[in-house]
Amino acid sequence: MIDFGKRLNSLKERRQGSRERAVFESVSMDSISKNRAIAAGLDLRTREAYEKLNESDSIKYAIGAMAPVDKKSTEVSISEGKRVADSLIKSLRDRGIDTISKLQGSVALDIHIKGHSDVDMLIIKESVFHVESPRIIPNNYTDSDDRRTMENIVKEIRLESEKILPNNFPKVKVDCTGNKSIAMSEGSLQRKVDVVPANWYDTIAYQQSKDENDRGVKIYHKGNHELIENLPFKHIQLISDKDDRYHGNLRSTIRLMKNMVADMPDYKKNVAKKLSSYDLASIAYHMNDNLYLPYEMRLGLVEKIRAHIQNLLTNSFLRISLDVPDGSRKIFDSIEKAKALEVLTSEFTALAQSLAKDNRPYIDNYDSQVILTKRVA
Repeated sequence: MIDFGKRLNSLKERRQGSRERAVFESVSMDSISKNRAIAAGLDLRTREAYEKLNESDSIKYAIGAMAPVDKKSTEVSISEGKRVADSLIKSLRDRGIDTISKLQGSVALDIHIKGHSDVDMLIIKESVFHVESPRIIPNNYTDSDDRRTMENIVKEIRLESEKILPNNFPKVKVDCTGNKSIAMSEGSLQRKVDVVPANWYDTIAYQQSKDENDRGVKIYHKGNHELIENLPFKHIQLISDKDDRYHGNLRSTIRLMKNMVADMPDYKKNVAKKLSSYDLASIAYHMNDNLYLPYEMRLGLVEKIRAHIQNLLTNSFLRISLDVPDGSRKIFDSIEKAKALEVLTSEFTALAQSLAKDNRPYIDNYDSQVILTKRVA
């Protein structure tokens, strides 16, 4: 049985922080008043729409887990990422290194589930880039005067960034041990920011379209001294376009799946997390017309997800054939991900059964129509 009271508390803290933190961050109280407020159990956090529903805790949880994080909180995340990137880019420019920044990841897609969500900032070499062959003719490309390998060009960005960031943000914890990013947290930052050095990768599709969504990047891996191809903007475009087609239900589905993993007991979560946020978004992407539901019947997405992942679990041929949205790899490219899907399917089955039981307690067997026909204001 799922303890929905516990899950609602977990969801609330993930989205808005703890009750104590809200009191501590209040600007209208002095320290004595804050201590008294915490001792008295005062909760200054905003009461969100899902909490006001006149429904069972299971429905409140499902609806809340689909909802976007507060817009103001997301704006703070983006602002902090840009603040770090702008400072770094200026310092790199002073050292003769030209770069620009781009936001990538869950925050860029608005599928993050934490109010204080980490922000991924790409720091991209601006004037030198890789071009996919065969090049489209005619083009405006000319050979660079920089005779270094691209790996060494981006390595310079990484090494200089490791020197600059602690100097520019002296009170911030700067962790340079990660292979793909420099992790920044605490101090003057309101959010954790990951700085990701990279270069442009002009794919054949980009050479044809000149649409930046078709343009790739290559991320520098410090440990292996190699560049790893990625298509973050194509992924964002594909998810966003399909979400628009289904009136927000794709993003809602991805958030729900991510929250379900976040709220699993650790022994299940450790298995389920083999499916990354990117993988979960890709699984949801392939739901296609199953994503079509009116807004007031969005609770039905629980059953749609359950049926979709159950089908993937039992139909191994279908499962192994599915690509991530940009077509760069298979979703289920390891045995561990199939095991993770099994755990995820079990959890969604339990959620669906709980929702049905809470709405029709006199029905013994699970009836999907109870969820599919339920309207939530």
